[in-house]
Amino acid sequence: GAVLYIDHARHLTPLTLTYHATASRQLTSGRSDIIPPSTSTEVETAYCPRCLTFCDAASASTSLGVCQKDSGGCNDCPLCFSPVSISIDKQSSTETHLICHYICGHCSWSSKDCGVSVGADKLLEYSNNDKMDEQDAEKQRVAAISEITKELENCFLQKVSERNQEGALFHSIGEMWAKREQDEERRKRMMISSTIINDDKKKEKSAWSLGALEDSLVEKKRDLESLYLGAEKGVDASVSSPSVDDEQQTKEQQMPTAQQVAAQMSLTITAPRYQQDLLPLPVHYRSRVSRRCRAEQSAGRTGILVKPKLNPLEGDTSLRAGHGQWWKKDSSAIHVVPRVQLCRYGTDPSIGKVAALLKVKNPTLNMIRLRFSGPNSSEEGETIDAKELENILVDPFMETIIAKADLCSSDSLSSIAPCDWIEIDSAEDLLLDIGKRQQDDPQVVNSWDFAPLLDALDSNSLPKLTVVASRGDTSWVEVIIPNSAAINSDGEKPPSNCFAVPLSMQIEVGNGSWEASLIKRREVPDGEQDLVQLDIVVLLHV
Repeated sequence: GAVLYIDHARHLTPLTLTYHATASRQLTSGRSDIIPPSTSTEVETAYCPRCLTFCDAASASTSLGVCQKDSGGCNDCPLCFSPVSISIDKQSSTETHLICHYICGHCSWSSKDCGVSVGADKLLEYSNNDKMDEQDAEKQRVAAISEITKELENCFLQKVSERNQEGALFHSIGEMWAKREQDEERRKRMMISSTIINDDKKKEKSAWSLGALEDSLVEKKRDLESLYLGAEKGVDASVSSPSVDDEQQTKEQQMPTAQQVAAQMSLTITAPRYQQDLLPLPVHYRSRVSRRCRAEQSAGRTGILVKPKLNPLEGDTSLRAGHGQWWKKDSSAIHVVPRVQLCRYGTDPSIGKVAALLKVKNPTLNMIRLRFSGPNSSEEGETIDAKELENILVDPFMETIIAKADLCSSDSLSSIAPCDWIEIDSAEDLLLDIGKRQQDDPQVVNSWDFAPLLDALDSNSLPKLTVVASRGDTSWVEVIIPNSAAINSDGEKPPSNCFAVPLSMQIEVGNGSWEASLIKRREVPDGEQDLVQLDIVVLLHV
């Protein structure tokens, strides 16, 4: 079982994915897979996931969304997609020339294979110069390395522009079809479709063909060469010369995979044919977006729900200040809205009896006065759409989804009366109670059992909401429904493994209640209360 909250667009959402705009009387769902969406997003900042350099949205768009560091942007390996580094080493073991290139520390791929490399012999001047001061030589070396890395980046960009120039795509397609035509001609010449191989490995020819004749000549020549080599030079006769199949297998090993080709197509318009054609992959920025409530925007208010900071590390403990302050603004509902959880429950699927115990907890530092009642369907559009009861997301972290749930019949909840008012104290700080004895739940809650409650229900029983216990920032409410099964037009009960029981949580605004919401109290007649109604749905497995 689970408890879901209903937002202003009547979407069912877990509390962890729900937002509460400042001074708003309704909730907003933060899910991105719902239609129509309840929020609008806007890119505020962007950062590189490799080096954590950050910039605003305008600067990220001018750099085409890839990392642009002063000493060359971050890149990934085109084979294993691991980060690559810039290396300066000798071109070969016999030469003394230095070369600068990209190298992968995981699979040892080098950008020398695709021609992205530059010479670095200017570093030898500072390493062998004894007349220059050591500090000056170090500064010159650093400047030379920076210049070489810029040349390497320019070489990489030149390679990309060459493959993206006009006519490059047509030339690549022409080469591909020419290669296919050669392979097809060779396959037709060497095809042995008219031969059948028996169990004793003898070939029985059903018709004469040029391919069968050429194949027999090649096989006889190979047998003669193997006999000559084995008799005269003492070579094992089982070892034969490289065949055409071995060469074809070697070419297939050098061909890139579909994932590698797809990654290259985001960089160039020509598809690579071999692994030697793969270029380093630039690292793309990751965006940080701000969210706004669409209902608040349509009412002429800002409706900002989440607004990120520019520096992605701001809020981390590696900085001196601002620990835990990751956002400029975070209006997540878990900080303001009372959290309703399902403790225990029992159901009788034969006639739809339901007995459940709900737990409501205050997350704010102020008192909250509330009560539970039946669903309010008097206004137009307050009903739950049938599509919302299919593929219901219950737990976004464990990705728990309920295939389908049947909505409780409206007749069974029409006569339900609101429970008594509950006054929940401010949230208790658990860090202050470290070392103290933890308090258990009240005895009434521990001894609560649904079995005697279900047995006591009959056809004349009415649904009810009862406050079981209250202590500190937590209260427990009992829900009893004698007949929650919905009836189809055919007079039959729909087969389902889950019931959806809609309820309403009415929270008083003003008189010291729910001050953390910043909702302005309305002018109401004397003796009445200003209430904010938040709808919830309790999902119960049969």
